[in-house]
Amino acid sequence: MGLKPVAVAFGLLLALQLFAGAAAAQPDASAARNGDRPVLAEIERRGVVRCGVSFNPGFAANDDGGRPVGFMVDLCRALAAAVLGKADAIEIRRLSKLQEFDAVAAGEVDVSFAQTSWTLTRDATYAVDFGPPIFYDVQGIAAWRLPDGRSALDGELTICVPAGTTTQAELESLIVGGKRPWKLRSFPGWPDTLEAFLSRDCAAVSADRALLTTALHMLDAPQDALEIADTPVASPVASREPLAPLTPNSDRMWMAAVRWVMFALFLTDDAGVTGANANFQRITGSSEMRRLLSGMPEVAAKAGLRPDWAYQAVVQVGNYGEIFDRNLGSRSPFKLDRGVNRPWTQGGLLYAPVFQ
Repeated sequence: MGLKPVAVAFGLLLALQLFAGAAAAQPDASAARNGDRPVLAEIERRGVVRCGVSFNPGFAANDDGGRPVGFMVDLCRALAAAVLGKADAIEIRRLSKLQEFDAVAAGEVDVSFAQTSWTLTRDATYAVDFGPPIFYDVQGIAAWRLPDGRSALDGELTICVPAGTTTQAELESLIVGGKRPWKLRSFPGWPDTLEAFLSRDCAAVSADRALLTTALHMLDAPQDALEIADTPVASPVASREPLAPLTPNSDRMWMAAVRWVMFALFLTDDAGVTGANANFQRITGSSEMRRLLSGMPEVAAKAGLRPDWAYQAVVQVGNYGEIFDRNLGSRSPFKLDRGVNRPWTQGGLLYAPVFQ
């Protein structure tokens, strides 16, 4: 073989090697999509959505049959309906505040609904992303009344608080500022905190007001022996507790899926679209509701959601208002007022971007 044929053969061999290398470096389209959304790919493989929660009455607990129920559990169910088409395709894991951030960052849960307030420090410190606030609360204090019926909050007393919470930080700022002559006792988690209060180791206990209300509702103690007050008592501005879901910050597409499922619950609540009328509203509702309930399949595919994701979430679980009323509000034992947890058009804080 002469020099020229050898050069041609060598060139062809080199081109084939380069082509093979380029092909190996470029995965197929479906693999690329799964690589962009590893959490969704793992959920589809596993067949369930793993949600972290804190067990608190009304928010998350097991019913008499051992089935997880509650406001936060239903948000997890809505997510499973949107992603997998089955609201009950969930796995609930109980997390303490000390476990939550590491569990989310490590992928032990896909999302946490463990009643955690969104703060700058948490956002900047942990490898998690906060979704839209799904429950707005304020801080509260429950105290045993004095024998003569007077409020114990007016004098010196010891308050039990869960450690590492915004509740603890807020009370510490009041004490340091000289506004209240109180002392704090911190405990690793809410169950230990509540137990210490019920044992009268502390004259008062502080946590999110809704949490206090639902927990104390389940007690055998006479309700006239207790009082609940918004705090900070001596401050003109009540504390803000925007509770938001957490996802790992390594997967933007999963965060987008969680975010828009929550927004869909807000939007349908505002528009009066319920599980009972969603099928009718798909045809007769506003243009935005028709788009929402049809799912905008092309966009849904990019987000890793089912084509009818919003419709399934509302039909199988209900809109935000239905979820609230069933677990915390008028249809629950707790009868909590929705307050600011209403759509913005009704004077509340629930507000979603435009769905188009």
